[in-house]
Amino acid sequence: MHRALELQEILSHIFLSYYPPVLSPDLHKKVVSDLAGFARTCHAFKEPALDVLWRVLIDMSPLARCLPEASRRVSPRNMYSFSRPLTQTEWDTLQSYTRRIRYIHDFNNGLDWESVTTFMDPPTIAPFLPNLRTLHCRYTEKTMSLLHLPLPSLVSLNIIFEDPQLFENSLKLFPNFSPNIKKFTIYVRQREDTVRYLEPNHMRRWQNLRVVSCPQVALDVDTLAHLSDTPALNELAFTLNVTLPASASPLAFSNLHDLTLRHQWLEPISRFLSQTRLPALTSLTAFIGNCPSRHELASFLAGVPTSNALTIERLRLTQSFLRVPLIGASRWEDRSLDFEDLWPCTEFSNLRFIQLNFGCNVGLIESQVLALASAWPKLEILLINADWGWNSQSGITPGGLVRLLQTCRSLRQIALCLDTRGYTEVPPSQAPESLGFTLPPKMFIDVLDSVIEAESVPALSTFFRGIATCSGSKLHLSAWSGVSMIDPPDQQDYTERWTVVRLRVSGSPRRPFAGDSVIQVVEV
Repeated sequence: MHRALELQEILSHIFLSYYPPVLSPDLHKKVVSDLAGFARTCHAFKEPALDVLWRVLIDMSPLARCLPEASRRVSPRNMYSFSRPLTQTEWDTLQSYTRRIRYIHDFNNGLDWESVTTFMDPPTIAPFLPNLRTLHCRYTEKTMSLLHLPLPSLVSLNIIFEDPQLFENSLKLFPNFSPNIKKFTIYVRQREDTVRYLEPNHMRRWQNLRVVSCPQVALDVDTLAHLSDTPALNELAFTLNVTLPASASPLAFSNLHDLTLRHQWLEPISRFLSQTRLPALTSLTAFIGNCPSRHELASFLAGVPTSNALTIERLRLTQSFLRVPLIGASRWEDRSLDFEDLWPCTEFSNLRFIQLNFGCNVGLIESQVLALASAWPKLEILLINADWGWNSQSGITPGGLVRLLQTCRSLRQIALCLDTRGYTEVPPSQAPESLGFTLPPKMFIDVLDSVIEAESVPALSTFFRGIATCSGSKLHLSAWSGVSMIDPPDQQDYTERWTVVRLRVSGSPRRPFAGDSVIQVVEV
């Protein structure tokens, strides 16, 4: 064996690269089997291979499977349990492995809860999971004692819970056991409009927070004041349910890069932004429950501090479709999203990502889309009403789409309505050999609820095949996939025709459709 393989650091890097972060179940089994084989190969391989093998637990079953068969049993549903109290030797075996665990993906599966509670009182003063850094857990009355485990190295906690009172009771003690939390994420399994609260005193004990993500939970003024004084904080998401006093000094989040706010209406979010200082902000997201008026949109954009017009690279403003009854046209507000609504967005000259998504029609025409895009030369993702659609025949023509791609050379994902009226042949300037630009390796184009007539299918197939050639890779084309689009009488025909275009662009065998009898099919 080469002497380099006697160095633990080199072996650790080799085994870590062998175990990628995302694995299919079958590949995961193979990797686990191979790493176990490496650990048995020789003394030099044992420790680094076991470190990687036990680094991540998908569930808790390995803690039973590593023990003798006499000490465990398994149910028909592959749920393990201890069949008797563990001996000191078995505890020593467990702790020789648990000291290697850095990440537990699901504390609720693989081992029955009665057996998991055994870990709450190990026969040793040393923590049972001394080096655990990331924990994901579904929080219930059964699992509440889990947060009382000493987890001195824990830095990332992801909790899903339904009963906030139970969670509050455990959280009172939790910071004492895990004082170094840097990432705190909670998700409430309740209806979309449910607002929960957290007692702020618990969170104030954590002085090194970098990420606080609780989009369904409201934070009070005192908690926000504490977080604004946390210099390491760079990501914050919460439900806005407070009003900052008008006489109070603005909250200053000195290093906050990513801010996500949630409220039924846009106006309180605008007011909050006007009362905060966000010098490092690069990403701003607002989830609202109602379609904003033109005045509310203007107030929101005006509420963003002027200094952030140059720092913001990601702007996302979206209305949750779950808040609106799913009954045909009643989903739509009696207004249209127009050029005047969006023009203030051009102040953000460094945008790389913009997503606007409202339950109303979109009335943008080609020249207006191009005027907006010209203000964002670095744009990579442009999504306008990707969920709701435009519900109109306005939009950008294929030729306009070419000019858009020529203007924003970094675009890799687009969601716009395409105006295909009268598009029955590809002009020479739009032929593949004439496009004259190179697109990113992966290109995603969603034409939303674009109308397409049968006679336009061949030309559009040729056009998008040319776009695919420019991207140097497979073009991902989609249509009529928005979760809350209005279905016109001919929607099924439009969906079928766009499917034909997509299949022809991808090189799949040509699929016959109703319009083939009246048009000349161009093979692409």
